[in-house]
Amino acid sequence: MSSPFADSIIFLLLVISVGFGGISVIGLLLFPDIRSRMYTATRASLISVCAITLSVILFALFELLSEGGPQYTTLVLHTLVLIIVVTGANVMMFRMISDHVKTKKPFQGQHEQKMLDSP
Repeated sequence: MSSPFADSIIFLLLVISVGFGGISVIGLLLFPDIRSRMYTATRASLISVCAITLSVILFALFELLSEGGPQYTTLVLHTLVLIIVVTGANVMMFRMISDHVKTKKPFQGQHEQKMLDSP
């Protein structure tokens, strides 16, 4: 068992993670354009994942200092690898969507619609 101080820090990080995960989902559902959805989804979800991984690392470090054991060192290393992979994938998807949005012409359909409506 870890100390109440460590448990409260871990609990706070998990609450922050759930909050930013919820912000990410709500942003995807509510925002009207692709840029604001992309910004909210990447930033809020990245903060959420970082808070979860930080809470796991803190748990493993507190347990490693109190009880010891190689499983906590392995947990820290696996969590660090996970955050590197998730951050890299998040940045890669952000750039792919950003490049895709930049290549499209804005308001392309409105001009064609006006030409069809005019006599």
